[in-house]
Amino acid sequence: MSDGASARRAREAAGDEEAIPFDLVRFAALPPERREVLLHVSGLMDGIAYGTVVLVLQDAKVIQVETSEKIRLR
Repeated sequence: MSDGASARRAREAAGDEEAIPFDLVRFAALPPERREVLLHVSGLMDGIAYGTVVLVLQDAKVIQVETSEKIRLR
């Protein structure tokens, strides 16, 4: 089943064509481990004004998250 079909079914079940955003359906369909990583990265992004977030993968799984922050003095 395609992502489009999943989103369409979710909207039809809700009874409103625009009730559930497509991105939300895609996020909910992810495995729990991947959702947890994405939420963690989102939290890191909220805490860093300038810098980097690096995901290290092994066998298609995130095994490490690295961050570095630049502090602007002016």
